[in-house]
Amino acid sequence: MNSREHRELLETFYKKQSWVFRILALWKLPDTCSKRFTMLHKIYFYFILIFWVLSFDASCLIQFIANITDLNEVIKVFFIFATSLAVFAKFSTIKLKNHLYAELVETIHGHKYRPVNTREVKIFLQTHRLCRRVRNFYLVISLCALNVVMLTQYIFDNSELPLSLYNPINIDTKLRYRLMYLYQYIAVSICCYMNIAFDSLSASFMIHIKGQLDILCDRLENLGLDYGSDDHEITWQLKDCVRYYADILHITRIAENLISFPISIQIACSVLVLVANFYAMSFLSDPGDYANFMKFLIYQLCMLSQIYILCYFPSEVTTKSQEVPYYLYCSNWVDWNRFNRKLTLLIMTRFDIPIRIRSINPTYTFNLAAFTSIVNSSYSYFALLKRINS
Repeated sequence: MNSREHRELLETFYKKQSWVFRILALWKLPDTCSKRFTMLHKIYFYFILIFWVLSFDASCLIQFIANITDLNEVIKVFFIFATSLAVFAKFSTIKLKNHLYAELVETIHGHKYRPVNTREVKIFLQTHRLCRRVRNFYLVISLCALNVVMLTQYIFDNSELPLSLYNPINIDTKLRYRLMYLYQYIAVSICCYMNIAFDSLSASFMIHIKGQLDILCDRLENLGLDYGSDDHEITWQLKDCVRYYADILHITRIAENLISFPISIQIACSVLVLVANFYAMSFLSDPGDYANFMKFLIYQLCMLSQIYILCYFPSEVTTKSQEVPYYLYCSNWVDWNRFNRKLTLLIMTRFDIPIRIRSINPTYTFNLAAFTSIVNSSYSYFALLKRINS
């Protein structure tokens, strides 16, 4: 695979997500832009930040505080308030860490991560297809959740707004109602597209890292088969695999630095959102509440899918990294000289430490066990809350 084909395929991992970041003025402009254009870009960023992101968070917070004694109203507010907080964490992370995104994108385009034979090209193409499927699946389910949450209320009962937020104006006329409805729809759409872009991009980076580990495992298993079985050649290949593993660790740590804080906030908020949705759905027994039931159900499924994606692919990276020593063991090491066998043993010891994607708490990692814990904790908190208020 030549460098041009490699670059074109790699762009699938991040190109469409970067469009969303550019629309929201989160991407840093190149140094060649004029001062006037740079100033307009900065003004546009603060417009998005203040008028759409912070004002939406403030509306949720005011409504939450104003109805703190009304548990049902608090539940209605909180399921969107927690999501908006997670979106703000992602919004600020992308803006503050633009340089790390640029570094990560530039690094993965390096020749050292390029597949060198037909087996590695096949592995790389599999990761490419998986990345596209995950991104498209997440896009579809998120847009379905957005439109169900925002449109069902308007279709079944257009006397109330879809979201329980603080409204600075009365909605006693159709014009005012439509203006507030439009504001809520745009604000929630920004949150939705921000989640789609950031979460699918995070998953793409994890898929890419897992694909690089697959390539490393293939190289280890076939040591001496592709370039000859000369002892000096085996030694060179072993050392090259160690360097390649160090390169994979480098991009993993950059990706971890980018996603650890916002995803940690996302997961913490998701527990509370799941509890709120469980609680709200348990009281929707009236047939007239069909719109609200569908809204909470679709949002719940979307939230579970989001958490699963954010936990599954880091777990795949950890699982694959644990298999690396096994693939080295599967190589034809019994026919190598004493020095290479000793070097193999040292390398296996080095590979024995798995790669873990850590959260802001270094003792906590993103994996499927975390997903199971989140669901169990959410249901436990819901059961406790319902028992207290029964």
